[in-house]
Amino acid sequence: MPTSDQAELTVDLAALAANYKTMQKNAGRAETSAVVKADGYGLGMAHIAPALSKAGCSTFWVAQLNEGITLRALLPQAVIYVLNGVPQGTADQFAAHNLRPCLISRAQIEAWQSHCRANESLPACLFVDSGFNRLGFGEIDIAELMATPDIFDGWELCLIASHLACADDPKNPMNAAQLERFRNALAVLPDAPASLANSGGTMLGPDYHFDMIRTGTMLYGCSATGREEGALQPIASLRAPLLQMRHLSAGDTIGYGATFTAAGEMTIGIASLGYGDGLSRHFGNQSPSPMRFTIAGQPVSLVGRVSMDSLAVDLTHLAQMPQTGDMLEIFGHDNPIDRLAHQGNTISYELLTSLGNRYNRLYK
Repeated sequence: MPTSDQAELTVDLAALAANYKTMQKNAGRAETSAVVKADGYGLGMAHIAPALSKAGCSTFWVAQLNEGITLRALLPQAVIYVLNGVPQGTADQFAAHNLRPCLISRAQIEAWQSHCRANESLPACLFVDSGFNRLGFGEIDIAELMATPDIFDGWELCLIASHLACADDPKNPMNAAQLERFRNALAVLPDAPASLANSGGTMLGPDYHFDMIRTGTMLYGCSATGREEGALQPIASLRAPLLQMRHLSAGDTIGYGATFTAAGEMTIGIASLGYGDGLSRHFGNQSPSPMRFTIAGQPVSLVGRVSMDSLAVDLTHLAQMPQTGDMLEIFGHDNPIDRLAHQGNTISYELLTSLGNRYNRLYK
């Protein structure tokens, strides 16, 4: 039996730092900031953020106030932006933890302004909706702001930011349209540094860089446009031990629902990882081709449904049969996460942020 029945998630912090340096080169003169929301894309913000700080990063982005408070305890000197803005009644907490909200509504601006006037002038980002239609101020909203003479008084507008919807597709005309809308917004808003490009946007070229890029997925070794694999280092690998080998005969079925039936004699391995660990149940019995993992660099196919705590792979074709305790690589060096995500009709972001808490986490 294996020495442990836990799956292993290994995170290479040196590779993370190398990817940050790569993004710095791509960003040219713009500052390279890091997105560490969702617990550092599921890889552990407590390890990810200090490693990035050590690599030279001084500005970070999270989505929620509680994430910002956690990050502040890790990085006392960093600049930290909170993308969801300042919810009602939380301005005191933002001030106490030196966090910068991305103001997304007039009500948020007024709440921030009121707090600052009663205490001291504090910095905040204004988030512009350039066509994503998610958060921020559209063209009409900006015109209404500019019609209010004192709306920017009493607080510091430290950054104007927006977000690209189609940066993963360099040929999509939406990119140029959003760039034009963002420039139009900057032309009428008070003068301040600007940020538009995420990871994919950085790869669109200098026109999209402005004063700061916000790199997320490419830091973690995932492709943003499908063209950067050679420039990035994978930083995460996920492996699970084989708990048992089983020999099947023609007609035998595997797993819940008996959705897979053996056509002949076959050998399967049962690995200690399932949807309770973040590998979606819908990955089972992929059509037209099965989901592929690797053992010692050799591809093996997922057979049957993914269970909560285990899954089955077909070992029949292997020249050398693995042993109980050998590790099945879900993604990593031999099975890149972008390839696995493509096979599962999802994205690498979702795979990483779905990772559960049962792994034996190893940080190199």
